[in-house]
Parts: sequence; C-alpha cells; structure tokens
Amino acid sequence: MSERSIVTASRNVPPSNLAKATSKVAMDLEMIRAHLRNRVEGCSVHDPTPASAQLTGTGNTTWSYDIGSGVVIVDGVALSVAAAVDQAIHSGSFLTGFTNGSSCMAALVAKNVSGTVSLAVVKGTPATTGSQVAPTDAEIQAGVGAGNAWVKLAEFTLNRTADTTVTESQDINKRPILGVTVDTLMGDWSSYHVS
Repeated sequence: MSERSIVTASRNVPPSNLAKATSKVAMDLEMIRAHLRNRVEGCSVHDPTPASAQLTGTGNTTWSYDIGSGVVIVDGVALSVAAAVDQAIHSGSFLTGFTNGSSCMAALVAKNVSGTVSLAVVKGTPATTGSQVAPTDAEIQAGVGAGNAWVKLAEFTLNRTADTTVTESQDINKRPILGVTVDTLMGDWSSYHVS
C-alpha cells in the first residue's frame, strides 16, 4: 500500500549541467537545514473547552483555544508542548472594536528569546467580517520583540455574528511546511536540463 499518490520524480542531471547547478544544490541543502531548525511537529489546535464567548455590548470577550501535544523548534531550540485546554487569546475585557458583524484574527507563534522558547499570541485588529486580516510578519515581530526568532503554529479567527454570539476557526496551514509554505522552490530543478 502506498503512502502517497505522487511519485518522486527521477532526475538525471548530466555532469556538464551539474557544474552550473552547484549553487542550487547548496541552496536546497540550506533550505532543508533552515526548515529542520524552525518547524512544528504536532501541536494541533481546536475549539476551546468551554467555547469562546462575548458578553452583551462592550462586555468581556473571552477568546481561547485548545492545543495538542507536540514539539516546536525555533532557531534550533526545541520546546515540548503539552496538551492544554482553554488557552487565552483574549480575556478579562472587551476586545476593542469587536462589534456585531466584525471579525478578528490572531497568530499563535513560538518565540525564541535568549535561547528560551515559549508560546505567544499576537492579535490583529477587528474589522468588518470579510475584511479582517491576520497579523503581519512585522506585527508579529513587534509582538515577540525585535531580533527574536519566531515560528507560526496557527492563525485563529473569531467572528461576532450577533450581540452575544461568536464563531471561531483555526488554520494550521500557515505553519512552515517545506516546499509548500516556505522555501517553495526547494527541490525544483525544472529550470535545469535533465535527461
């Protein structure tokens, strides 16, 4: 039984062409190295227990998530993440601007500060549903501190669909996936002559 439907392509690079491709080989190896030093294994995220909530008007917004166990590596330093429930994204106050018909996005990241890796949440700005955007790389960098390396584990979205009604979702496809979300040219030899 196969593990996937896509078969690895067979490549035969003539030696005369390989000499011109030495930098491509070196770049591919560096991409693999960078990925192995900055990646997420496991750490699935789910709707929280209990569910996120919004009190009437400008009452408290409670936005949280559950996380599965796993390992995250940031700049070569590993953090073993234990499964946990009801992890706060926002709580104890009104999420400013989170009015009826608006949505807000947040990013869950692991940050490496002086060799210690920990999880952090960076919230975006609430906007009319459909026009909300996730925190930018610059906003995440500001949130984790200048010069500190970080890796994204997930993006969250909270929608306020009525005065006291919210829905939420999580997206783990924003984490670094070699050749898919980061270093997308890794292993792509299509511009080199092969036989």
